[in-house]
Amino acid sequence: MMPSSTKKTLWLLGVLSAAIYGMNFRVGDFLVRLGFTNDAPHPISSYLIQIMSLGLIYLLALRVSVRIEKENERHLTPILLFAFLFRLPLIPLDSTLSSDIYRYVWEGKVQVVAGMNPYMFPPSDDQLAFLRDQEIYPHINRKESPTIYPPGAQLLFASAHWAGFDTPQELKALALAADALTLLLLLLILRQLRLPLSRIITYAWNPLVIYELFYSGHLESFLLPLLLLFIYLFLRGRVVAAAMALGAATAIKLVPVFLLATLPQGSRSKMFVPFVAVISLTYLFYLEAGTQVLGFLPSYFSDPYEVFNLGMVQLGLLEVIKLASLPASSIRFIFFVLFIGTLIAIAHRPYRSLGDLVRKSYLVLSAYLLLIYPAFHPWYLCLLVPLLCLIPSPAWICFSLLLPLSYLKYLAPDGTMPVWVIFAQFVPLYALLIREYFKMNVLNERRFQWYPGFHTPSSSTL
Repeated sequence: MMPSSTKKTLWLLGVLSAAIYGMNFRVGDFLVRLGFTNDAPHPISSYLIQIMSLGLIYLLALRVSVRIEKENERHLTPILLFAFLFRLPLIPLDSTLSSDIYRYVWEGKVQVVAGMNPYMFPPSDDQLAFLRDQEIYPHINRKESPTIYPPGAQLLFASAHWAGFDTPQELKALALAADALTLLLLLLILRQLRLPLSRIITYAWNPLVIYELFYSGHLESFLLPLLLLFIYLFLRGRVVAAAMALGAATAIKLVPVFLLATLPQGSRSKMFVPFVAVISLTYLFYLEAGTQVLGFLPSYFSDPYEVFNLGMVQLGLLEVIKLASLPASSIRFIFFVLFIGTLIAIAHRPYRSLGDLVRKSYLVLSAYLLLIYPAFHPWYLCLLVPLLCLIPSPAWICFSLLLPLSYLKYLAPDGTMPVWVIFAQFVPLYALLIREYFKMNVLNERRFQWYPGFHTPSSSTL
């Protein structure tokens, strides 16, 4: 049974966090009442005050969870209960951090009400003027551009609108149901790998995940269940169904396609056909768009306006390219080559067990995030956080708490990212990743007990 002091501490940390989430960005008014300031801070400042406080509590909760007895499942009650309570008060709010969710609602409306293709008709098109309202249309970003989201996402938007989820708040409520599947699949994977179920707290209580998915309402909440379903089905030996889940995830957001590199050579040919079939099926609904089905994606990679929160490696390489008088497009090519080389190296690593899929997935997504260009928005990290329940990484956990600082760009008078913010985010990330790498290589026997899929023959974890 869980020690009473540990149990009480976990409940106390949950109550404190729930109180902060429940403030609903009224922390500025609270500070004014206490006399700490005369004027309420900007909503982004209020957000940063709240999420930094929650980050400290989160770190304490992670330490407490380590002490939870492995075989006792009753500890899941406070973890899952508070996970729900943290998310719930954010759903009714209108986000000041991102307007993406308005685009989701609009594109569902375009398909269901107007019967038109979002790849062919941007929001500003006069043929869609009859759909414009005061609740959704004014908040849409890039009104002159077609959609950037793949067909799987478009089918999701259309289905949600057809089912009556036609406001940001209703779509976030639907995301809450999707997140319940994410949590369930994480528990199943933890059990399959014989890892402590308490590790689910890494995802369930992560402040970045909670704000990005249930305050801003980003698409990742619908992507994560499919991504974890791919892992779970593969671990269970159902490779064809796993391929279909990975195809569905890729159809919603293209990044999961890189996880093909995680598959053992013997399974790739068997999984490739169902993977491609699922993706192709989603594209059939939008064939009339032809080459326009790529939407805004090519512009996203080439438009300097889209550059956001680059790491120090990316910034350093940009300076080298400028000094060498090379075209700016060179940096995209360089990072593409580096990433493809990394994928090839990961693909050729031998499999010791099915659990190696988890570690390879972690490596692929980590490499993608480290080499990402042209933007590293905070919600991009949500793809990796569930895997941190399986492969604890202090580097990425710490980064998830520092990444919200990137929103300070929007408070800068000149609209540029303050240099200290770049250093504050990425120096700890790089330093801790280097430390983790050398620790893994120096302490070989110990790393086998830490990472699923890399176990000595005497280990019974898998």
